[in-house]
Amino acid sequence: MTRSDDELTPGQVADLLNVSRSYLDRLLEQGDIPARNRGGQCRMRLRDVLEYKERSQRLRARCLDALTAQAQELDMGY
Repeated sequence: MTRSDDELTPGQVADLLNVSRSYLDRLLEQGDIPARNRGGQCRMRLRDVLEYKERSQRLRARCLDALTAQAQELDMGY
């Protein structure tokens, strides 16, 4: 069992988030997920990755709600 302060490799994080490594690299460059180099290897804390995932899901839900409301205003049948 992993603890929330366990560190993950970029490959593990990409798998957990179900994103490509190149997309994860962009998230890291933008500072969306904190990372550190440990012995020349990039590592991220599980806690930080799960917080990013939750923020991303909340944003996605808000965007979908807004699109649904707009579709209803336009009487698009949704």
